[in-house]
Amino acid sequence: MPATEAPTMDEIQLKKAVESLLFITDHPLNIGALCKITGVKDEARVGEAIAQIKREMEENESPVQLLEVADGYQMATRASYAPYVRKLFSDRLAMRLSTAALETLAIIAYKQPLTRAEIEEIRGVEVIAALETLLEKRLVKVVGRKETVGRPLMYGTTADFLRHFGLQSLEALPPIEKFGEAAAAAEAASQQTQQPDTAPQAWESAQEASAVVVPPEPQAEPLPEPRNIWGDETPSTESPQEEK
Repeated sequence: MPATEAPTMDEIQLKKAVESLLFITDHPLNIGALCKITGVKDEARVGEAIAQIKREMEENESPVQLLEVADGYQMATRASYAPYVRKLFSDRLAMRLSTAALETLAIIAYKQPLTRAEIEEIRGVEVIAALETLLEKRLVKVVGRKETVGRPLMYGTTADFLRHFGLQSLEALPPIEKFGEAAAAAEAASQQTQQPDTAPQAWESAQEASAVVVPPEPQAEPLPEPRNIWGDETPSTESPQEEK
């Protein structure tokens, strides 16, 4: 069996070039972009270089990992080292979204493209402020106009949305049915914790354990029966007559 040939210098240089690009980029790069930058037309060679870089990072337990997000590739620190990175960039505020913004973003992610009126119909309240926040943070964008009266703007998610949530594509979103099942399970669990156990013995035991023990009130002893000091005859109520 012939020995495996060592990779040529071109392959080594290609791997190093791809690794440097994925390290320095501030947004995911797909294979097409990497081919264009490196001048290599064979996408399979670039894909193999990416796979080799990722494999070496895993084998060496590197604190940096290669992620496939937003239809591209980008390096990122592992979650276990996040506290150190957070301390280094403590002056930079992390992205925080209100409940209204998160609900609006979830609707857009699963129902896109859709208009503001359609979002408000689903949420039941206006979404102007939440929508402006999402646009400002570049999590959503205008993707066109709806062919209807007034031609309102239609919104959809961006590549930054995929990158922030670690998704390769919109197909990687969890099925929406799972949220309904989780909500039903949470509601059932909440009802069980709120209602007492209906088993008679358990319920009586709980009542006895929590009851305040009150000593019984002392009862008066019954009065003794009147004694007949006249013997067996009933005493007369008449005054005894004096003997003459």
